[in-house]
Amino acid sequence: MSKKRRQPSARPSATSNVRTPLYRRLWFLLSLVGAGLYGLILTGPALLSNAEKLPAQFERVSGRFLSWYKEDQAWEGLWSASPEGYIDAEDMKLSDVDVKLHILAEHGRIGGEIATKSICRTIPMLDYLLLDGKVSGDIATITAYDFIGGKRKDFFHFTAKRDGVVITVALKEGEQEWLPAPARIGLHPRRKGEDPYDQLTGTCGEEREEFMRKIRPSGLGR
Repeated sequence: MSKKRRQPSARPSATSNVRTPLYRRLWFLLSLVGAGLYGLILTGPALLSNAEKLPAQFERVSGRFLSWYKEDQAWEGLWSASPEGYIDAEDMKLSDVDVKLHILAEHGRIGGEIATKSICRTIPMLDYLLLDGKVSGDIATITAYDFIGGKRKDFFHFTAKRDGVVITVALKEGEQEWLPAPARIGLHPRRKGEDPYDQLTGTCGEEREEFMRKIRPSGLGR
């Protein structure tokens, strides 16, 4: 007698219409919500504390990144045509100019002062003008300004292109007498205890005295 072949077991259909009872689905959802609330209660204070710290931490980290990216420290210091302490000073090919820049940099923003004899001839009562600008790569776009009668007055705009410890300054907008030609100036080596303002203060001393003599009433002081 021939044996009957065993029929393969029936496989469940992928389109089976068997559905989970409603009360089980509700219980599952309620369990998920309950577990979430319980976790939030346990970790809530820590989450709030971390959230409060995030802005300060972000500001600190982003500030460090921007300082690195913009190379703030490479711009900072006193720049002039006669920096001391370089063995290869001749190779720097600095210009014979009286321009002095004191640059402060933070997160790619430029501050500081500029002193030149052209400022003395135009505004003898000031030894220098203030700086305001920003860095883009190795080039800074800077405005020389001051406050006259309590209001800011922009005198001229110029660019400063940095190449190591040398920058080239060139007039961008304003009267040509402010910066007659592009000039190369070098960074003064930082020395402990030195104050860059000692190099800036008194720049217009002679011009200021001459101006005072002109406006002084005749015969006064004789």
